Parts: sequence; structure tokens; C-alpha cells
Amino acid sequence: MDFVSFVALAFVILAVCVAMIFSYTQQSRRLQAIQAQLAKIEDSKPEILRQERAQWLDPLVLMEVSLNQSDRPALDEAMLQQIEQAREAVKSLNERLVASREWMGAPFDLDWAEYLDRMPTLKRLYLAAAFDQSSQSPSAKIIEE
Repeated sequence: MDFVSFVALAFVILAVCVAMIFSYTQQSRRLQAIQAQLAKIEDSKPEILRQERAQWLDPLVLMEVSLNQSDRPALDEAMLQQIEQAREAVKSLNERLVASREWMGAPFDLDWAEYLDRMPTLKRLYLAAAFDQSSQSPSAKIIEE
């Protein structure tokens, strides 16, 4: 009987060890999946995206103020390029906010066209420059709002 009980005890200990190892690997996989999701959320925190969007929009607000003070008739190439870069960045950041389900809508989150509406002088000169470019070359891209 001693030999049979020794084998049974060894089998039980071995089964417990296998179960513990299996449980540990399952928990490790779940923890890695949670960490991957947290890293994904960390990369697209809504506050960070909104701050980055503000960093793109603040220079445009300053440009609007300087345009109102100087009564410029048109925008130069550097200004147009800055506006276009800000437009692309704001649209991209807004898409990331929507994808992360953190879009709050007005007045917290606005589309590019709504931001541009808040800067009437800049919008007028930007659209006039876009119209001038499209009338000069028929293959020019149409500027979306």
C-alpha cells in the first residue's frame, strides 16, 4: 500500500503543479492583453489629443488677430502652408478622437470647418487664395471645409 499511496501522492502533486503552471500562463496572457489595451489608450488619451489640436489652432488664432490688425489683402505662401498643415492635423486628431469614442461634440470638440468659422478674416482670405489657385490651374485640388 505504501507504494500505491506514494504514486498517488506524486500524481496529485504533479497535477497540482501542472494546474498552477497552466493558471499562471493564462493569467500572464490576460495581463499582457490588458497592458496592450492600456498602452493603446495611453497613446491616444483624449486630453493629449485635445492639447495637440490646440497647439495647431493657437497659431491660427494669432494669425487671425494679426490679419485683423494689419488689414492684409491676401495670405502669403508660408501662411497658406501653415493653415493647410493645421487643417490636416486637426482633421487627423478629430478622427482619432472619434475612433477612440472620446468625441464630445460642440462646444468642446469642433470640426475643422467650425474652427475656421470662428476666424472669419482668415477664412475669407484662405478661401480667396484657394479660389485663386483653383482658377489658375484646373488640376488644383479642391479645398474641403
